[in-house]
Amino acid sequence: MSCGAQVSLAPRPTASMLDSRPRHLQLPSPQAGAQHHHAQSTTASAASSTPTSRRRRSLSCGVRLVTPGELVDSWQRQRLLLVDCRPFLSFNAGRIRSAVNVNCGDRITRRRLQQGRLALWDLVACRQARDQLRQARDIVVYDDCTGDLESPQPSSSLALVLAVLCQNGARPAVLKGGFREFQRQYAHECTSSSAPCSASEAEAPPDVSQWPATCVLPFLLLGNERDARDADLLRRLGVGYVLHVTPPHPQQELEEASTEGHCPGLRCKRLPASDSCHQNLKQFFDDAFGFLDEAHASGSRVLVHCHAGVSRSPTITVAYLMHHLRLPLVDAYRYLKAKRPIISPNLNFMGQLVELEQKLALHDDRQPCAQCCRASATLLELLASEPASSSAGV
Repeated sequence: MSCGAQVSLAPRPTASMLDSRPRHLQLPSPQAGAQHHHAQSTTASAASSTPTSRRRRSLSCGVRLVTPGELVDSWQRQRLLLVDCRPFLSFNAGRIRSAVNVNCGDRITRRRLQQGRLALWDLVACRQARDQLRQARDIVVYDDCTGDLESPQPSSSLALVLAVLCQNGARPAVLKGGFREFQRQYAHECTSSSAPCSASEAEAPPDVSQWPATCVLPFLLLGNERDARDADLLRRLGVGYVLHVTPPHPQQELEEASTEGHCPGLRCKRLPASDSCHQNLKQFFDDAFGFLDEAHASGSRVLVHCHAGVSRSPTITVAYLMHHLRLPLVDAYRYLKAKRPIISPNLNFMGQLVELEQKLALHDDRQPCAQCCRASATLLELLASEPASSSAGV
């Protein structure tokens, strides 16, 4: 069973295929101006349309419901493209075999999709799967547990993915019961983090805990707790500074002291932060900037890490890109996401980054220095040419 590019679910609907009853899901309307390969709707009037007309247009996109049994039955006759729109960590823990992950749960990505500034397939890490999603017309989309077409909120990831697919000319269907129900009925057709999770095994993302340290800038690395304890890795990468974004813990401090003993001259700093919706991370921004600037000035490399390199340390890293290179939040976040697709700062941290952007006045009329302009242009060129992740060892 593998991902196919173009399939046909619509012709000859039978009891063993998609549900033939006319059902519709209220979808959010991506704003006009989205330049997608399969866009068919006119865009000039969308921005000025009334809420009523937007609702009528969203309901005109018929989205069908397919049961787990119907999906498996269809696999016997044709190759299907499955799109998993759950968060990456959930997808990584378990998914339907051959599904590709489109994670648009964070606010920045959602806004860019709705504004047409980001294509849906840009969210797929695997190059082959990206091409398949760009070309496919008949697609089965699933989340965790949606049971009908009335329950998803228009603001949900599922509704947004369906809206973008419809706008691109696709004919999406929704898996009834989502991943949970499918796994309950067909566990043998599901896979876990130890198995390939996309159409290309060579480009399938590994377990989050095994994701290598990421080279964000020539002197700046982003990793996890394991990386920070690996003295051989730190020496090999030329790391002279380590920024711990973790609360103090006796066992961790012993391991960190051992690492420092094997790396003479290693300078460390701790930001005692937890990954919670109540953590005030912005109070540490200035200390982090000073430490990272010091590492840069020394000519050494610095590793920023938290437990998994997914939420806390990426937030600090995005903040530093905004501070160091005068990048707006959206560009800084998108750049880091392209380098390390597993990042997923919690909503609390994203709100604090928005506050930082306002504090840095990155949207005012002041002109940044020529060096910052060149650096920003270089970053955006890299972003356009390197959509996949980049590890520190490259």
